[in-house]
Amino acid sequence: MFTAENTEGFNQKVLDKMNAEVKEKMKKYDPKSKDYKKKLAEVEEEVFDDYCCNSFSPSMKF
Repeated sequence: MFTAENTEGFNQKVLDKMNAEVKEKMKKYDPKSKDYKKKLAEVEEEVFDDYCCNSFSPSMKF
């Protein structure tokens, strides 16, 4: 999940859109699957990269 604490340069409205997109993409995966967390991380990275390339140039805080 994207928050102001783990991202920089996005306002809350954009973070909400990014989280909604991740949630929508994850609907096709079983949350009980052993690979669910790995897939969630991949989807979050994909959405983050898409927003960075197409909208902004913020950075993720690690």
